[in-house]
Amino acid sequence: MNPFLKLLVAGAFLAYSPSALAVEWTKITENSVNDKFFVDVSSIERNDPYVWYWEYREFPGPNNALLDTTVEQPIYGAVMRWSVDCASKTQRLRKVNAYTKNRQLIQKFDYGDSGALSQPKRGSSAFTVVNYVCSPETNAAQTKPTQP
Repeated sequence: MNPFLKLLVAGAFLAYSPSALAVEWTKITENSVNDKFFVDVSSIERNDPYVWYWEYREFPGPNNALLDTTVEQPIYGAVMRWSVDCASKTQRLRKVNAYTKNRQLIQKFDYGDSGALSQPKRGSSAFTVVNYVCSPETNAAQTKPTQP
């Protein structure tokens, strides 16, 4: 990952995460349209069957369809906070920071407990990410006292 991207993503976490100084981004997958999916492995919090984590998505072109809210600028990247029920593979979107092509913050969204629920389809990039964070091998399955 290029140094500028690391700096941008670390800065995004300073606004939300007390453990921002320990960010460890790992590229999980890239899809057929070259969207890239990263997980901050240091942010994975397990409280079986739930897992909470931060994800960064980078888009080669604008992807405003990512949000259910209209924003005036094209979105080229997003840092998202998710919770996932690993038993059902259902995830809830908790927070989103949307970014321009030049990695300028467009807007922050905080959905909390009312964020959209989704169940990624097998074979999708989102499913690959969910499998990664739910895997018992991922970061030695750290157990932390986070509630869904």
